[in-house]
Amino acid sequence: MQGINVIDYSTLAVSTAAVSLGTNASPTLPGKAKRMYITAESQAARWRADGEDPTATEGHVLAAADSLSFTGANYRQLLEKIRFIATSAGDSALKITFFD
Repeated sequence: MQGINVIDYSTLAVSTAAVSLGTNASPTLPGKAKRMYITAESQAARWRADGEDPTATEGHVLAAADSLSFTGANYRQLLEKIRFIATSAGDSALKITFFD
C-alpha cells in the first residue's frame, strides 16, 4: 500500500447492539482517516455501510478470522456510515487499522 500512512490501530468491541465509528464510539474514527483494514478476531459480525443498523441476520457477514479492506480509494463517507453487530450472543472483537 504505497503512499498510504497508518494513522491509528484500535479494537472495536461488537455486541448485540449495532455500533459505529462515530463520535460516541470507542474507537472514534480518526479525523484524517480515509481508509481502513478490519479483521474479525473471535466471532462473526455483520456490517452495513449505508448508515442503517445491521442485525444478527441482516447485513454483510465478516466471518471470524476474515478481513475487510477499504484501502483502494477515499472511503471517508463509508467510514462515517459503517456499522457493525455481532451475529450471536457474546462479543466480537474487530481489529482496525486506519490509514490516511
